[in-house]
Formats: sequence, structure tokens, C-alpha cells
Amino acid sequence: MRLTLFLTLLLLLTASCTNQQSSGKQLTLAVVSGVEGDALKQAARDYESQTGTHINIAEFPYTNLFEKELIDLKARTGAYDLIMLDDPWFPRFASEQFLTELTPLLERRGQSGPDSDFVATSVALCRHPYQTGPLYALPYVGNSQLFFYRKDLFEKHSLKEPATWQDVLTAARTIQEKENGIYGYVMRAAQGNAAVADFMPIFWAFGGEMFDASGKPSVNSPEGIAALEFMLQLGKYSPPGYASFNADEVGAHLLQGTAAMSINWPAWISSFADATKSKVTGKMEFSTLPAAQRPGQAEIGNWLIAIPRDSQNADAAMDFLLWATSAEQMKRSAERGNPPTRQSLFRDAELVAKYPAYPAQLRSLESSRPRPRTPYWNEIENAFGIFLSKANSGELSPTEAMNQANAEIEKILQRTQATQ
Repeated sequence: MRLTLFLTLLLLLTASCTNQQSSGKQLTLAVVSGVEGDALKQAARDYESQTGTHINIAEFPYTNLFEKELIDLKARTGAYDLIMLDDPWFPRFASEQFLTELTPLLERRGQSGPDSDFVATSVALCRHPYQTGPLYALPYVGNSQLFFYRKDLFEKHSLKEPATWQDVLTAARTIQEKENGIYGYVMRAAQGNAAVADFMPIFWAFGGEMFDASGKPSVNSPEGIAALEFMLQLGKYSPPGYASFNADEVGAHLLQGTAAMSINWPAWISSFADATKSKVTGKMEFSTLPAAQRPGQAEIGNWLIAIPRDSQNADAAMDFLLWATSAEQMKRSAERGNPPTRQSLFRDAELVAKYPAYPAQLRSLESSRPRPRTPYWNEIENAFGIFLSKANSGELSPTEAMNQANAEIEKILQRTQATQ
């Protein structure tokens, strides 16, 4: 009797496990630690409960994810069926043919391409060559930079919303001269990504380009040098030590009310509405990037999802990818804190009520531009950021910094081309 009961329970348990994974399908998904990856992990759990497809999660910090993915895709182990990619990494993965082209998979599902609800600048990141080539990913998180400023101080001193970088400089000077303990501006200028991210919108607005029409480095153009000279002018109204600042230091100054303006990413917006973190609740405004010789453009920073070329489960992976990037699921991701990549969601009444900056975020995203689409961006950005930081710390003049940066970028290109 006991043996019969035991066997019955064992069969029921086995049947339960079988039902939980009734499709027999398994996928492995590489995600980044943090809010972007958390939303996708939850989507994977929801998908598994609905379809029975079991999704294994491989989670890595941002600093390790690129290397982990690159090693696996080079080795062609097929360990991952889907991967999250920061968009500057995409040219490297696409140019080395590590990714599955998605159009044939879409066509088998009756679609000629990604639907028109996706923001065009986000989809452009998923094509190689940029904007015009085959599709190798879909955009999941629609980050682009915004300009943050204290609307209460602007109103107090009769300052208009900054339309140009000269407006920013004028406002920074006015606020710092008239407000005790408040710096007019705060920026990141630590070596590497930090300095580059805060510099590129100024660089582009002043007419600078990292490469000329022939593909040669051109950061030391007159426009590029003028942009760095302007960055140093802003530095006069930034807190001491800003040349070593990263995102946390900038965010802290803004939240504590000790700085009036900055370039920043949407992830910080929610902190300003949290009275336990912010001394400026209800006082911050968010707008698109200021102009100079050219219209202002934000740096785009989307997270993409791609299917590695050596995935053994490309069709099942595509089913999940389309599900996760659908309007319904992306709205859930947005509710968890990720800016969407669909126009309809930036205009969704419920989301706009929760995230009042969404209209500005959409304008920023639609007019944004990517970091240079080169497979060697990681190396170039690190080198460029070193020289920008040295200029901001006073170690080099703007001309010296840009000349040395240009020479170093040329060396990187020569070295990487020689190994091909």
C-alpha cells in the first residue's frame, strides 16, 4: 500500500514537472545586471509560465557582459540563444558575423521587417551597416541623453530654457553668481566613457566629427578644439574635482541641490521625485540637448537583443524576442523603469502620467545620434576619454589634448587593421 502511494506521488510529481516544461524547449539568455536586465528576466519568467519554454538566465555586471559574450561568440560554443547588447558593442558583433540575421525569421512569421511603431533611430542601431543594412537585433531599452535643469532657479532669475550651449554658459554664470552654495553646472569628466559621454553632445553641436569622409580621425579639427575649449568654460562653473566625476557624483550634486544643470540619462529621473533621495523634488525639468553651430543631438544609448549565429534554437529564440519586444510586454518593462523603444508607449497616457518626462525623452530619442559605428569603439572611447579628462584637469591644453587624442585613435585603427 505504501509502495503504491509512493509510486503514485512520484508519477504525479513527474507529470507536474513535465507540464511545467511541456514544450520541451529551453533557451539561454545573457542579460546585464541592473534595471534593464531585471525587466527582461521577469519577462523570461512570464514567458516560461505562459508557454512552457524554460529560459536559463546568465546574468553579468555591465563591465563583464561584453567580454563574456564576445568570448563565447568567438568560440562558437552556442552557449547563448539570446544576448543583450549595449548599442556601441553592436558594430563589433555584427561586423564579425556573430549574429543571426532576423529578416528571414520575420518573413517566416509573415513580417517583412520590424513594425513601424519602433522609433526609427532605435531600429537604425540594429542594422549593419548602420541604418541601411540587414537587421541583426531588435531594440529593447530606449535610452538617450536629456538636459537636466533647475526650473525654479531659471524662473527666479528670469532665464529661458537653454536652447543653445551659450544659453547654458550664461545661465551657469548667473546662477553661480547669485546663489550661495550652488554651482551653475556639473559634468562627468573622469577618464574613459564618462568624459566622452558628456563631451559628445557639445562636440557634435559645435560641428565636430570623430572621422572625416575618408574614415580618418578628425577630432582635432578647429570645431573639435573649440568644443573642448567650451567644455572647459563650463568647467569653471562646475564643482571642484569634476575632472574625476562619474555618474554618481553628478547625480549626488543634482539631488542635493548643489548644481543647477547637467547632461544625464533617464534612469536618474525617478530619483528626483523621491523625497527620501532628493532635495529638489518638483524642481527639475528635462529637455533635449542644446544647439550651437548645429542642432543639439543627444547620444543614444539603447539596449538591443540579438540571437547569436550559433544558437541551436534560433526559431524559439525569435518567438521570445518578438514577444518581449511587443507593445504589451514593453509596457511592462517600462513600468519597471526602462524607457521603451516604441512611439506608442512614449505617448501612452498611463505611462506619461507615471513618467512626465516621456514627451521630452521621445523628442530626444528621435533626434539622437549614435556613437561612431566602428567595431573598435571601446578602445577609441577609452583613449579619447583619457585626453579629454587631462584637458579638464589642466594637464593638457585643449589643442594638445585633441592632437594627442587624434594620434592615438589613428594608432588604434592602424593596429586593429594590421591584425585583420
